[in-house]
Amino acid sequence: MRSMGLLLALAAGLAAAEEPLSPLGLWRVDQAQSEPIYDRALARLDFGAEGQLSGHTGCKPLIATYSLEGGRLHIGPVRTGSARCSPLQLEQEDRILTALENAASARVRPDGLLELRDADGRGVLRGTRF
Repeated sequence: MRSMGLLLALAAGLAAAEEPLSPLGLWRVDQAQSEPIYDRALARLDFGAEGQLSGHTGCKPLIATYSLEGGRLHIGPVRTGSARCSPLQLEQEDRILTALENAASARVRPDGLLELRDADGRGVLRGTRF
């Protein structure tokens, strides 16, 4: 009886280990459109459990809705706040917003990095969990 319980616990642990890691939560944006982020202090994304995406481009706050089914990602129109930004901040913002617009899939790699890819499988954004 005891060995049966151990086998069931082991099987449950293996099943849990095979489940993909969830992109839900707060991420620091490290790279967008194949280029490193200039100012990572503010650049972040927060995938909320109820389909709300919020964050910051390093220049302005952002908000959108999203859906994630399996690894397929759809991000709705992204709204940003207003702020005065330097040319470098605006370039960084453009790369982040373009990455979100082109993102078609999301996954958390085994090393813990968030990876968004476009429909052709090219990486468009990478982040690390806060």
